Amino acid sequence: MDEVRLYEMYLNEAIEERKTDLINRNEEYKELREKFNDIMNKYPNLQLILEDREMILNETECKMFQKLAKIYMEICDFEEKEIFLLGGKEMYFYLKDTGVIKEK
Repeated sequence: MDEVRLYEMYLNEAIEERKTDLINRNEEYKELREKFNDIMNKYPNLQLILEDREMILNETECKMFQKLAKIYMEICDFEEKEIFLLGGKEMYFYLKDTGVIKEK
């Protein structure tokens, strides 16, 4: 993979690229995304709720909504770590390119 310089491209593109890379190299993250998508496909009312539509859920849908929220939080944990690491990496390259960090 080519080095991506965050300050040379759009932030959203860099983040999306990291998410795609995360799917390709982290099996746990990939499984969480698949579980999330499976639940969304199996329970369409949950999709409607996430689109700000009012819905009355049955007991099973409520339980699945709780599970969906838990999975989403786990996915976010992975993504936030990647964004943090990306920021640190890009700060290093920026400081190196501006001469603040000098190689020996």
